[in-house]
Amino acid sequence: MRTADFHFDLPPELIAQHPTAKRDQSRLLVWHRDENRIEHRQFPDLLEFLGQGDVLVLNNSRVVPARLRGENSKTHGKFEILLLEEKSINDWWVMLRPGKRARIGTEIQILDHAGQPTAISAIVSEVNDEGHRRLIFSGT
Repeated sequence: MRTADFHFDLPPELIAQHPTAKRDQSRLLVWHRDENRIEHRQFPDLLEFLGQGDVLVLNNSRVVPARLRGENSKTHGKFEILLLEEKSINDWWVMLRPGKRARIGTEIQILDHAGQPTAISAIVSEVNDEGHRRLIFSGT
C-alpha cells in the first residue's frame, strides 16, 4: 500500500486550519456503509459506533508544517513538496505531487511565495516503497 493510493482532491476551504477551542467539540464524519449515507456528528458520539472487538488506532505523530513549491529545472513542471522527515541537514523524505514526474536525479528548483525561483534546489536521490522521495537540498 502506498500513501499515493489515498490521494484525493479536497477543496482547501474544507481543511481545518486550527483545532477547535474545545477539543471535545470536534466534528465526526460517519459513513453508514449499509445505507451508503454520510452523517455529521461530534467526537463524543464516537463510542456509539464502536463495538466489541473493534480496534481504535490513534495517531499522535507530529506534522511538520512545511509545504514548498518547486519546479523541474529542465521541464519547468511544477511540484508541491511536503516535508515528512529530516534524515540529516538538508536531507529530507518528502511527498511530491505529482510524484511520478520526479525520478531519481531530477533537480527541483524551490520557488518563493510569488512563484519565482530561489537560490535553493534539491535533487531526488531515492524513492521508497511508499512512493516518497528523498531530496538533498543545496543553496542558501
